[in-house]
Amino acid sequence: MAAQKVTHNRLVFIDIARSIAILMMLEGHFIVMALSESYRGNEYFFYDIWRFTRGLTAPLFFTVSGLVFTYLLVRKEEPFFKSMRVKKGVSRTVKLILWGYALQLNLLYIIKGEFSGYFYIFHVLQSIGLSLFVVILLYGVYRLLKVVPFFLILALGGLLGFALKPTIYSIDFSGVHPMIENIFVVTSEDRSFKSIFALFPWVGFTLLGGMIGAFVSKRPQHVYTNWFPLTLTILAILLNTIPDVLLSLVQPFFRMFGMEPFVGLGYLLARFGQALFVFAIIIIVGKHKRYLRLLYYRKLSFLRSWLLPIGSFIIGISLLVIHFYQIGASSSAEKIMVFSTLSLSALGQFFLFLGVVLTSAKLIKWNYNLFIKIGQNTLSIYIIHVMILYAGLFGFGLNKIISRALDPWYAIVCAIAFMLFFTYFVKHMEDIKEFYKRAIPRKWRK
Repeated sequence: MAAQKVTHNRLVFIDIARSIAILMMLEGHFIVMALSESYRGNEYFFYDIWRFTRGLTAPLFFTVSGLVFTYLLVRKEEPFFKSMRVKKGVSRTVKLILWGYALQLNLLYIIKGEFSGYFYIFHVLQSIGLSLFVVILLYGVYRLLKVVPFFLILALGGLLGFALKPTIYSIDFSGVHPMIENIFVVTSEDRSFKSIFALFPWVGFTLLGGMIGAFVSKRPQHVYTNWFPLTLTILAILLNTIPDVLLSLVQPFFRMFGMEPFVGLGYLLARFGQALFVFAIIIIVGKHKRYLRLLYYRKLSFLRSWLLPIGSFIIGISLLVIHFYQIGASSSAEKIMVFSTLSLSALGQFFLFLGVVLTSAKLIKWNYNLFIKIGQNTLSIYIIHVMILYAGLFGFGLNKIISRALDPWYAIVCAIAFMLFFTYFVKHMEDIKEFYKRAIPRKWRK
């Protein structure tokens, strides 16, 4: 019974991380696409906070992808070439690469007899797919040699994924097709169609995520101990405070093999550390959820009252009234600043938005199982969101209508609606699949 409980908790920890990553991706992509250019900049305090979390989304997504894939890959040892997980992994790689190309096609252009250069870009799905294939190759090497634990091989591979970036970028790609160059590097040339998620350094996040997946798969009893999340937290702190110091310790060794200097890439380790911190929080909350539930109901019962949402509305409205009164009194349109990057108006709007969120949380019943299900359907969500948001495949999307056209309020509300749409999509996914089976003849579905 204890082993079953640990296995269940471990799976929940992984699925929670997947759900958080995909929801952050949906929100982030919508805001990036829709928010007006006039509201972007360092002078906006809340935009700065959002931009930080936005920067974490892709590293978290790649890390979680590697974690989940490797956890499933090594959970059951079978002969490498007969392993069902290896076969599924190769199939997954091919599927991700093909979907990457499909989403960058534009049927509208093809109908017009035109060609979109986006087809040459190395898509994020292709980057994840090829990174997962690297995990499979390293797993094959591990099964052949079995000299060191697999999670250490992935740790070294992840470090190399980051450290090789300057070396790979020093290669002259002028003699190869842009499609090949886009796989490995983000070109420095000023051209429209270039990759964002080139293999280097993004493969590093997937391999380091795989390191965690390999460790917890073979040591499930350690996941919900006190020391495991504490270790993740300590690593997260080190990777965010002294990342370049850590790189400087290993750089001399790699320089002996002709690699270019890579001290200065500490921001990549920092982002991985932030992903570790997310995992640590999820595990700590999962470990102490009973205590936290009791604390919430017995000691923090005021959080369940209407005091907080009403208080947020009152504070928000009061700040805005003061803001408009001061503007009217001074006959000036100049913003009143709380400090250099936060205006009184922005703070008032924040409390109003917090009131809306708290009110919604009280009125909408939390569905934990649905939240977990979202994390189990990331590929379907990603594909459909690209079609809707970026006109992937069919050439029609929201980017044609609201690209960089919304103020923060409209952008946030629409982003929430966007996430709710996919929540309901996942909720009714079985019904949609059943409708698809009835509507499309079996021979056409093959």
